Amino acid sequence: MNQPLPLEEDRNQNRRHLEQRLARRPDLLERFHQIADMLDGSVADGCNADQAEARVVEQMRLLGQEVLGQWAQESHALAQQQMPRSHPHAVREGKKNS
Repeated sequence: MNQPLPLEEDRNQNRRHLEQRLARRPDLLERFHQIADMLDGSVADGCNADQAEARVVEQMRLLGQEVLGQWAQESHALAQQQMPRSHPHAVREGKKNS
């Protein structure tokens, strides 16, 4: 009778997946911790709406940089892995012979 609703189970499952995904991206996880710290600090500092907005905008800018940096690293690594399969005769390093 005290079983969670299906939507609540899905939400909990998605949260576990997010935690697992963030565990593989420690820099991104750290950025989320910094955002939470910023929120706590803004409340403790008694920030007004304009000050809180400025802090949030800065954190979102930093989050965007972090996400794009992670994307670039992962995209580059994937391209490096796929290159030998898609172009088996490609020379990885060395002088061009022309």
